[in-house]
Amino acid sequence: MNQEITEYEDRWLLRPLRHSQVTHIAWGSDNFELLLDPPFRIVAGYSAELSPRSLSRDDPNRHVITHWPTTEVERNLSAPIVAAVFFKVGSLRLGFRNGWNMFVSDRHPDVSVAIYSDDTLLFDRSGIVDQTKYPVVQVDPWTGNRIIAPPWPPKPADLDIDYDSDDINS
Repeated sequence: MNQEITEYEDRWLLRPLRHSQVTHIAWGSDNFELLLDPPFRIVAGYSAELSPRSLSRDDPNRHVITHWPTTEVERNLSAPIVAAVFFKVGSLRLGFRNGWNMFVSDRHPDVSVAIYSDDTLLFDRSGIVDQTKYPVVQVDPWTGNRIIAPPWPPKPADLDIDYDSDDINS
């Protein structure tokens, strides 16, 4: 099993979650908790969405989790996870082997979500939180190869740029 988190420009693939399976769902008053094969658990708000077979945001079968009876949700989310994609905008998509998908959308920033490994917070809406147990490996989007060198530093905030100038060198 791959224990690395693959980082792309806009997302992370949490490979350690792949093949995990929901063993129990704890229904709370404000959120629900997916208890997976140890050591993982996912806590999300009730506005998380489920969809059978479609990734489209506008699919007519994509609804908040409370749209379905809890027994149906438990049955639909009992399959192994085949894709765990966490986007840098704070959203996530879990794909299950039976074709169901669970989403926490960036269109609804008030929906909480957190991924834990044992008792350590691994991911929340702000991104990857802890990188000690699962190393993050950056991948070039064009070649698929690992990025070995450090990324270029960002533009310094204190650059004196004259945006009104016609001179491209100023």
